[in-house]
Amino acid sequence: MNKFLKLFTPISLILITVGFPAATFSNTVGVNTIFHVKGKVTVKKAQWKKSLPASVGLTLSFDDKLEVAANASVKVYCSNLKQWMVKPGKYIVSNGCPRGNPVIRLLNSNHDTLSSNDTLYTFDPRPAGPTPRPAGQTEEVLAKLPYLITPRQTNILTNRPPLRWNAVPGATNYTIKIDGVNWETQTNKTEIVYPGEPPLEAGRRYRVTIEADNGASSRRDDENVGFTVLDEQTKKTVLDAVKAVQQQQLSPEEAGLVLAHLYRGYGLYGDAVEVLEGLVKQNSQVATVYQLLGDTYLKIGLPQLAKKPYDKALKLATNTQNLSVQAEIQAGLGIAYRLLGNKDEAIQWLTKAKGTYNQLGDTSQVQELDKTINEILKRE
Repeated sequence: MNKFLKLFTPISLILITVGFPAATFSNTVGVNTIFHVKGKVTVKKAQWKKSLPASVGLTLSFDDKLEVAANASVKVYCSNLKQWMVKPGKYIVSNGCPRGNPVIRLLNSNHDTLSSNDTLYTFDPRPAGPTPRPAGQTEEVLAKLPYLITPRQTNILTNRPPLRWNAVPGATNYTIKIDGVNWETQTNKTEIVYPGEPPLEAGRRYRVTIEADNGASSRRDDENVGFTVLDEQTKKTVLDAVKAVQQQQLSPEEAGLVLAHLYRGYGLYGDAVEVLEGLVKQNSQVATVYQLLGDTYLKIGLPQLAKKPYDKALKLATNTQNLSVQAEIQAGLGIAYRLLGNKDEAIQWLTKAKGTYNQLGDTSQVQELDKTINEILKRE
């Protein structure tokens, strides 16, 4: 593993968006999401010293505890695509969201980065392995490169994927190449749809490069970004789940969050970005929408794009005094700034995250943050 990437492994364990303690991860963990909080509802996670108010978008593990006061209620969307209307009382989440083989899931594996040997990406969908930047790849440098935005370090469902990249100042034309099918085209736009010919093979990884007519190249960002087409069986599983979600009586925001979690669980990060960006355009006021978008950008190696949704998520989480989400976002910002070469800003955000985790009573994350901050200081 890259030494630089290894430095952030402890931090990655706290960037789970949904607040799962790292120790609870096995091969597959279900994602159960809170919707429609009415009245006094609290959540107690194993790593917290006390219960905290439930919030829309917070995701629960099966062992988390819910307490619903008299005349209060909460809706939980379970990992098996069922909805649990929780009445007053005390519960463990598994009382209403059964364990088993979750459809909406987080995967845990030892793959920190993508390799050309992967046929189906089943890597951890948490931001555990953001693409490490070459030295000097600051935001100013990246802004001048036609770096690939989507589909980037992701699985895809279609044989005709839309490709989108960063607009380069001063460039008027771009040459796009997909290695593996010997396909090349030119355009004066910053997005294009692959025509489907030559056909893409399921399970095969394809690398994308973009060259601007002013000499700027996506290779300066990363030479190995690309995508893989899901195999037919897995594709059917995902599409069946998507259809089931779309047929349920969910608000656009609820359906979007469910689909984003679903896509991330199968390494479909490009699809997750598309759904979350749609919710952002609709001016969502749910912190988790922006946090999940920031997490996904960070996961696919775009820390420069993660910052803006993280900033919005933090404002929303602060307004609602949501400490758990605040801590995760602060840590995410710390990683983003570090990957962009801003050590001082990174330490500042990681220190804030440590303080917030301390308020939560999450001593294990406080200790991991201490180690990571010290490692940064020692290395530079």
